[in-house]
Amino acid sequence: MTKVAVLGEHINMGLYSTRPTADLYRQTGLNTGNLAFIYAILSHIADTVTVLPWHARADRFKDIDIVVIPCANQLGKHTDLGRHAELLREAGKPVVAIGLGAQSESITADITLSDGTLRWVQAINESRPTSSLSNIYTRGPYTSQQLERFDIRDTVVGGCPSHFINPARDLGKRIHAAWTEHPVPRSISVAGGHQKWAKARIVEQQLIALMQDPRSFGQYIVQSEEDLVLLARHDFDKVAPETLEQIRAYLCPHYTMEEFKSWCRTYARAFFDVNAWMDSLREADLTIGPRYHGTALALQAERMGVTVTIDSRTQELCMQTGVPFLTAEDLATRPLTRTSIRQMVKFDPAAYDRHRLAKVRTYIEFLEANGLTPAKFLYDLAAAP
Repeated sequence: MTKVAVLGEHINMGLYSTRPTADLYRQTGLNTGNLAFIYAILSHIADTVTVLPWHARADRFKDIDIVVIPCANQLGKHTDLGRHAELLREAGKPVVAIGLGAQSESITADITLSDGTLRWVQAINESRPTSSLSNIYTRGPYTSQQLERFDIRDTVVGGCPSHFINPARDLGKRIHAAWTEHPVPRSISVAGGHQKWAKARIVEQQLIALMQDPRSFGQYIVQSEEDLVLLARHDFDKVAPETLEQIRAYLCPHYTMEEFKSWCRTYARAFFDVNAWMDSLREADLTIGPRYHGTALALQAERMGVTVTIDSRTQELCMQTGVPFLTAEDLATRPLTRTSIRQMVKFDPAAYDRHRLAKVRTYIEFLEANGLTPAKFLYDLAAAP
């Protein structure tokens, strides 16, 4: 059987309740949302899998047949992956990249790449396991089009592998049944952004007001930055006072600092385990916010999830996976209530399931063409009528 190395340190966070927040946050890859697609990819590959860190030395790959890289939004001016390009070339193994995304302010704008990141994606493209199909599975057509600008062509337009966590063939139907059980969402979970996202500020404050209804369940789930994760774990003394003030002003400007800390203890959450995260999302009728993976996991947990898009990355992911989305610009111009959100969310369960079926078939073809063995439940999902 093929020996596969999956790059990441997320397979087991250990006894994380007693571990320092900084250590946990680094292990997630500086965003807990990374746990979602790492978890998905590990469940999708039936070959013998070894998990290695991104910084593993080349000699660690000696007995490996294929290197799989679970990707995120690495394509943009915010990254320089030149050192990793050197490592991949030194290892000299076939490489498969899954879920690679481009990030810019708008889906109509071109990305800028550092020399290091350009060398990295070129190294991947030149390390195909076979010649029959590309070894790069992108998050959508925007990313593939951007790669063509750098002469990297014929990539497979996919989405995010977290789209295939739940094995149910009728997932859309299940989501719809839970969503329409009540005339308006009773309980709300917010997939929170962070204080640097000015576009989402007004929207987040309104969502928080809806979420914290004392008569129902509510939570504000953070994914990054580290300071927000520290607050969710009540490590207030480890956050710089000026940063703490910025976060308070972003989320709850009408609270004193002591009131804000009390709010964090009541509502703020950070998860380091996908199963626990999804179990929590099942408690809410609606998960909404500017984090794609936070809302996508709600759908996989058979509850409604809506992404508030703020850039090309999140919008492309939603369009490719069928995750309902609303733009931050549109929401900032209208008052948000439980009724208005219900009216704005458009979800066709049959269309969602058809779309997911087509995507999983493309995903299976991609894995097979690159020498990987898809898990049985993916074949079962693809066999749906």
